[in-house]
Amino acid sequence: PQTNIKRLLAYSSVAQVGYMLIGFVSWDILGLRGILVYLVAYLVMNIGAFMVAILVSNALGSDEIKDYAGLYKRSLGASLLMAFFLLSLAGIPPTVGFIAKFYIFGAAIKTGYLWLAIVGVLNSVVSLYYYYRIVHQMFFCEPKSETKLAVNPIAVVVLAGCIILVIGLCLLPQGLMDAADWGARLQMP
Repeated sequence: PQTNIKRLLAYSSVAQVGYMLIGFVSWDILGLRGILVYLVAYLVMNIGAFMVAILVSNALGSDEIKDYAGLYKRSLGASLLMAFFLLSLAGIPPTVGFIAKFYIFGAAIKTGYLWLAIVGVLNSVVSLYYYYRIVHQMFFCEPKSETKLAVNPIAVVVLAGCIILVIGLCLLPQGLMDAADWGARLQMP
């Protein structure tokens, strides 16, 4: 198992790109729309997760998951944000990650690739284990350090924007859907 959070997030990126590739299999409007929605969702979720990882790394001088132990006692906000971004990466509602996976898996099912959608869903379930390890460290383990996270204003703005988009694009997805439809129609004859 991976013990470095940045590497874990990078390996997670491979799986996220794999989900996007499911949209290419269908190669119709729904699949292309799913890819475009997923690209936006992935961008926001990953920027948020990596921003928290950078804040922790800068404060502790470590990227090890074990050093996230008791993070909620040192920075409840960073812990909640990281947990939420990880839930979104796993595709749990009410996040944009759920909407993105819904469209990707829906495109696979619509074009006769039910087995591929099932594999994608099972992979998402497996990813919960890896993400849960981080959440478990943050909320259920005792801290090894009392070092507080220093948050700079740029990080606050970036994280606020990411969390607003992760929730907002799920609750009010029509603008994103319209833009994705427009982009998908540009590619289809």
